[in-house]
Amino acid sequence: MDYLLITLIIFIGACLQGITGFGSGLIAVPLLTLLLPLSVITPTLSIINFAMATYLAWMLRHSVQIRQWRWLLLTGVMGTLAGNWLLNHIRLDWLQMGMAIMVITVALLFWFGVQLKHRSTPGLQSVTGLLAGFSNGALTLGGPPVVLFLTGNGLDRLAFRATLTIFFWVLALTNIVSFGVQQRYEAAHVPIVICLLIGAISGAWLGHKISDKLSERLFRKLSLLLVIIAGAIAFAGAWNA
Repeated sequence: MDYLLITLIIFIGACLQGITGFGSGLIAVPLLTLLLPLSVITPTLSIINFAMATYLAWMLRHSVQIRQWRWLLLTGVMGTLAGNWLLNHIRLDWLQMGMAIMVITVALLFWFGVQLKHRSTPGLQSVTGLLAGFSNGALTLGGPPVVLFLTGNGLDRLAFRATLTIFFWVLALTNIVSFGVQQRYEAAHVPIVICLLIGAISGAWLGHKISDKLSERLFRKLSLLLVIIAGAIAFAGAWNA
């Protein structure tokens, strides 16, 4: 097994996440599937996502506002657990294509300057949390819904990244507990986890440093571009399923 290549792949994905607050899976998962089965990638990456989010949350700790987003976080957990359970009980390809079309459409509206500003009410937070959590648990597409929601709130760059980081920290912890209960972790995963950790932490550190040098406009465009790419990949994956 090429452990160096595994480390390099997650390094690139983590660097992207360090810059924008999300996107590591967008790069890492398609490439890692060339080396590892999804049955190994999904539970091990949950550990890596938790470690990476912990590191970034510490770096962004002064911008974290947990109470303001408590409904988003709580419903994100509920949505993740529901997605994990429904993963083996319903057909997801049509749902994935519909969700992909939705996030691409909204992202394009934001890209061309169409204003969809909204207040972060408990109800809207709950809907977003359930949708993003379910997408994370069932479709591994948790980023786009919450990114679009936060973009509509007009958050500054640090608050945007900090909120995303805490959200993904909570979802990663939920996944770890869920996979642990399902006994999805094995001793053979340890070398893979070590390689992933090395690449993830170093990549997140570099991405965090790079992010400070980006303008707000460029940061917003990069975030929306990643949402569009993620939606396109999700649609293509469901279409070919």
